Amino acid sequence: MKVLIISAHPEADSFNLFLASRAARVFEKQGSLVQTVNLYSENFEPCEGQNFYPDRQDPQRFDALLEQRHHWEMHNLPDDVVRHIELLKSADLLLLHFPFWWFGMPAILKGWMDRVFVYGGIYDSKHRHENGIMKGKRALLTVTAGAPANACGHNGRHGDMRFLLWPSIHALHYIGYSMLEPYLIHGVRGGLDGLAKEKQQQFLDQKVKDFESRLININDWPIIPFNKEEDFNEDKTLKPHSPEYSPFVRHNPGNWKADPI
Repeated sequence: MKVLIISAHPEADSFNLFLASRAARVFEKQGSLVQTVNLYSENFEPCEGQNFYPDRQDPQRFDALLEQRHHWEMHNLPDDVVRHIELLKSADLLLLHFPFWWFGMPAILKGWMDRVFVYGGIYDSKHRHENGIMKGKRALLTVTAGAPANACGHNGRHGDMRFLLWPSIHALHYIGYSMLEPYLIHGVRGGLDGLAKEKQQQFLDQKVKDFESRLININDWPIIPFNKEEDFNEDKTLKPHSPEYSPFVRHNPGNWKADPI
């Protein structure tokens, strides 16, 4: 198996990057070919823009999708984007490691998606969702958060972390990945000392063991269900008897809406 690990944490000594290194070791011990990318150490430029497209199809108005497709067809995309696309296409399993910042992924990782998920190359109108370019490949989010687990649960003060990650999960499924349930680690905080620091280290050590055990048995990892094309009408609305898998694609908005004040 070929494994690609993309990390997006600015601190080289972070617990999140430590988990990424342990994941690499687990797969290497199993005989997998592992490649790693640290977006921060590579100084990856996350801001999509016209400066990346020297041979513009439309020199008057910058249309990112138009220029992505044009430069893909002309084999003239930026070198870093080409390299990352090749890594994605060659890997059977993608792991994204990042901290949970402001209820989502860090900007550098979102910008990586903006630039690397190239229209015309990674997806188009005929290659999306279960028919995406990455069909047959799996992806896993490994996410650390400073807040405690109870605050990030379905009834927590900060909101359900699993649902808040849905845009990231959906983006990967949109280009064809089968999405494994994310691995979430809460309570990863700095600035502790004494007994609090000791207890946190014991907790993190246990999470590392659990994470490695889960990776060793990666084929047993639960897969997130998504609606398929046959679940939708021609106008792309959910058919009346199609299943619901999240509050983001549903039959009745009242099922998930708070009562009016």
